[in-house]
Amino acid sequence: MIMAMEGRVRKPNRRSWPGFLNRMIPASVWQAWARQFPPASDGRIAWTPKYILLTLVFMGWAAPRSLTQRFHEARESLIAWFYDRARPGRTFPGLVDAACRTGTTRLRSFWHCLRQHVPARVGATWTWFGWEIFATDGSREDTARTQANEAELERCGEKTHPQWWMTWLVHLPSLLLWDWRQGPGTSSERGHLLEMLSGLPKAALIVADAGFVGFEFLSRIAESGRHFLVRCGSNVQLLVEERPRNIDDLHDRCGIYLWPGVHGGRPPLRVRVIVLKRRGKRVYLLTNVLESTRLSRPMAAQIYAARWGIELNYRAFKCTMERPKVLSKTPAPGDVELAGNILAMALLRLHAAMMLGVRAGRFSVASGLHVIRRLMEFLRHGRATAVLLKMLQLALLDDYERRSSKRARDWPHKKREQPPRPPKMRGLNRHEITRIHKALAHKGAQDS
Repeated sequence: MIMAMEGRVRKPNRRSWPGFLNRMIPASVWQAWARQFPPASDGRIAWTPKYILLTLVFMGWAAPRSLTQRFHEARESLIAWFYDRARPGRTFPGLVDAACRTGTTRLRSFWHCLRQHVPARVGATWTWFGWEIFATDGSREDTARTQANEAELERCGEKTHPQWWMTWLVHLPSLLLWDWRQGPGTSSERGHLLEMLSGLPKAALIVADAGFVGFEFLSRIAESGRHFLVRCGSNVQLLVEERPRNIDDLHDRCGIYLWPGVHGGRPPLRVRVIVLKRRGKRVYLLTNVLESTRLSRPMAAQIYAARWGIELNYRAFKCTMERPKVLSKTPAPGDVELAGNILAMALLRLHAAMMLGVRAGRFSVASGLHVIRRLMEFLRHGRATAVLLKMLQLALLDDYERRSSKRARDWPHKKREQPPRPPKMRGLNRHEITRIHKALAHKGAQDS
């Protein structure tokens, strides 16, 4: 009897980790996702879209360094989860071919279906100061230096490897990944953000660094009904009706505009400058929120300081999850591999939001990933996972007070970039002021 039981897969309990994943991704999400694409006519296909997505996510969570070892761990976990269903394909090249036919657009559409339920699940932490706040930034990922990658992905410089570029939109209070775009290393992060703009809630507040400036770019954000809070430097020229003696006096002044000489027929963009003072240094922020009651300087200081959360997400993705490089040797599989890793990071954060609630911002990716990997191991070996599932609620950042800095004493390869200089400003004459006011009045008449 004991010998007859060997090799059988144990049925997971509904309270175990697969049951929790089923609650996190309801059946309605799978159904809405499946309706977007026609079903396959061949019933012999071993790699269904659901199997492809879950295998890529499990590979993103897996610990091994090679893609083949990650695939075998992910496949065994999938078989243990769907013990009473058809088995997925046996080979990693088969998964790659099926995933390339599916494409990354379909993977992103799954997350778009799932994120519709996120605000209700996050609850009270979804808004901050009455705003729905999202931070954006971009980062590069190295990939294999093959001829195929070099030909299609191009190189960002003479001494660089072929790279991928990814741009994320992160919900700041909970650090949940809201949306992302990816492309070759020469892609534009501002172009990626404009693609994701329609997926943001109306009247959302976008927080970004000094790379997300430009009259046309910021005008398109304002015209979409969203708001921005971006850092500006000497690459921005402000038009001021009454030019102050000191640029710090621009804080909360009226009559500040962005309107270059070549504006493509767009009306001037009225902005507000917020000056933050930190340790003798100045940080200049631009926003189209003109009322200080809606966005005061203390609010802007806390919100912009929280923007560092997206940098921590990138560090967790590359260092903690150990995904600093796309291992695929050709662009199409690399595109799918990168999307699967990003989706694994997004679902890990969603795990935290569901388990921790208001404490989701204090989730420790390192501790949570350690628990997830043990859950996958227990699932493969048919062991109960209820105890480990409770450990996810304890995966929090430490709260003890440090007496010394965590910064390395000597880091010879660290980038020493100079902070942005103050923005430029130019006073307007009477003719230019009249012209700007007429353009704004014409725009107001069209909007009404």
